[in-house]
Amino acid sequence: FVLTSSGTTSKRVAERFGFERCASRIGDILDCGEVNTVFVATRHDSHAEYVKQALEAGKHVFVEKPLCLTIGELEEIAEIHRARRELHLMVGFNRRFAPLVRELKSRLGAGPMAMLYRVSAGAIRAGTWIQDPAIGGGRIVGEACHFIDLMTFLCGALPVSVHAAAAPDPEGLNDTVNINLQFADGSIGAVCYFANGSKEVAKEYLEVHQSGVTAILHDYRELAIYASGRPERKKLFSQDKGQAAMVNAFIDRIRIGGEPLIPFVD
Repeated sequence: FVLTSSGTTSKRVAERFGFERCASRIGDILDCGEVNTVFVATRHDSHAEYVKQALEAGKHVFVEKPLCLTIGELEEIAEIHRARRELHLMVGFNRRFAPLVRELKSRLGAGPMAMLYRVSAGAIRAGTWIQDPAIGGGRIVGEACHFIDLMTFLCGALPVSVHAAAAPDPEGLNDTVNINLQFADGSIGAVCYFANGSKEVAKEYLEVHQSGVTAILHDYRELAIYASGRPERKKLFSQDKGQAAMVNAFIDRIRIGGEPLIPFVD
């Protein structure tokens, strides 16, 4: 099944991308016994409601980030999930599944780490839906969650404190910001999310420092590991942020079972 904003566009999308069926309302999908998994890839303000409905209907759920926009929505989802723990609920934090990130994590040892993630995000005007707090939640909720999640994955601990400062801008968008995090294991991280720079700069840059080892990831194309001796480098022919690996892993988990790929607490 595929469902879009209207029955007419649902039919066009089904024909274009090879879906067997299209739907005109969410009930067509949730009431169908042949459907065991729902993918939510709508605008951010609708994520929470679709997730709740799908879980209550007994469906596994993959939802693009963010999971929701408010603490109240999060509490409602958590309550439903506690009652339906047999169902997989996964947020699309694809960067955990990027091959160079997996290589980076395999090279890290135990103990606290220091992390720096710089994002040259570029400007998005105030009138777009993602900048609307009620629809998109703004770019920090809507996108910077990716980079906080990746730090959580790398150090294996949840954030316990956060401090942030945004640079002033005429439209008050607060999307040029430094976010400083401390994690439960003592690790520290800084997300530098900048909307005021050049789009000619590679968008994402990550440094991780731990126990005499430094890893630098350039835009999911090149990884360099510095320890003793000459640095080790690994390059990809094309950028890979882990989207395909993430979806394939999720589908496999639904088919064969097992623990959630991303713990719900994350």
